[in-house]
Amino acid sequence: MERKLYEAAMAGSVNTLLELRQQDPLIVERPTVNCLSETPLHVAALLGHEDFAKEILRQKPRIAEELDSRKSSALHIASQKGYVGIVKALLQVIPDKCSDTDVDGRNPLHLAAMRGHIDVLEELARAKPDAASARLIWGETILHLCVKHNQLEALKFLLENMGDSELLNAKDDYGMTILHLAVADKQIEAIKLLTTSTAIEVNAVTANGFTAWDILAQSKRDTKDWDIGELLRRAGAISAQDLQLPANELAVIQTNSVTSHENNQKHEGKKDLKGTPWNLDDWLEKKRNAAMVVASVISTMGFQAAVDPPQSPQLAASSFVVWNTIGFLASLSLILLLIIDLPINRILFAWILAWIMSLAIVAMAITYIVSIALIGDPNSSYSNNTTSAVLVWMAAVGIVSALVHISRLMVMMIKRMRKSIRRLSHIQAQDGRDYEPPIASVL
Repeated sequence: MERKLYEAAMAGSVNTLLELRQQDPLIVERPTVNCLSETPLHVAALLGHEDFAKEILRQKPRIAEELDSRKSSALHIASQKGYVGIVKALLQVIPDKCSDTDVDGRNPLHLAAMRGHIDVLEELARAKPDAASARLIWGETILHLCVKHNQLEALKFLLENMGDSELLNAKDDYGMTILHLAVADKQIEAIKLLTTSTAIEVNAVTANGFTAWDILAQSKRDTKDWDIGELLRRAGAISAQDLQLPANELAVIQTNSVTSHENNQKHEGKKDLKGTPWNLDDWLEKKRNAAMVVASVISTMGFQAAVDPPQSPQLAASSFVVWNTIGFLASLSLILLLIIDLPINRILFAWILAWIMSLAIVAMAITYIVSIALIGDPNSSYSNNTTSAVLVWMAAVGIVSALVHISRLMVMMIKRMRKSIRRLSHIQAQDGRDYEPPIASVL
């Protein structure tokens, strides 16, 4: 009879349950009397047989309190599996059992959060709100479980509905907050949520003395590191070593971090001529692609000219070879730099590429002039006019480029001077002394 009862539970057959109940009114009592590990309700909760679970609860409500060998009730199992109908039926019978823990110290809310079952979380939190604050055996909270198991939606739900700053910044037994875990696992969306929408302590220190910034710096290199670093800097994250600095120096570091991100936001707010939001990374990537194409074309031209040079007097031919070689090597250097992608400041890298590209273009222009002189009549108006046109073009481009670079350099220097003055002013204000920038009126 007990075997038939379990077969009915596995099949979810309510009719078989009713027939067995008519044959033996105590059939539902026997599994618990015989100390079997799992009750038919456990089986129904595991397989999602909602009608069977409701019927057996109607016949014997207290069966919902029975535990298996891992101290799990049917509510634990249904919550972990995400069967919200069975969860609702169980909560009508045992609403206070949401805080009961299994052998691993996890209650039904913990299990639902680990699997990301938002609808189940909502029902459980409504029945027993305090259960969400329970800690696990290693001091972990339900928020730690959400991050560990990468359940972003469950994390959002709990943060929106709990509003507990103490739980938000809680540490496990290793001193890890949920931000530490998110950074260690490179979960960009979770980091963005925590640093922009919550009051998370971005510079909390672990038991080993590490901040979230330190964890990122020590982690294995990844393509996500730049975005994570930007989010952390925007939130004012610093290293544990910087936390030991005096208050005035610490304030300067945090101010610089915020200022850097404000500048990035200004760039991100720009739009191109088509109205598309301007992004520095996208702009640099487009420039890199264009530079690669141009460098490939120049290197091809240089190689072709080297294997089939114009026939000419020795002196002119040597000039042709020299300038053609300069342009060829410059283009190859440009291609090499674009491939290896030096780990330096993006703007500095773009400037280096621009100067090498300029050298390659100038060398190709001079090679063209020499070629005209070699293959044409030096006294003809065609050769003279062509040479003059190229020289005028080079001079005009050189003057414009010089003016642009000089103006950019001056703007950069002025901005740096202003930042230095603001930093000094901030430090003096922290020390309680008045400070009057000597050239503030000029700038």
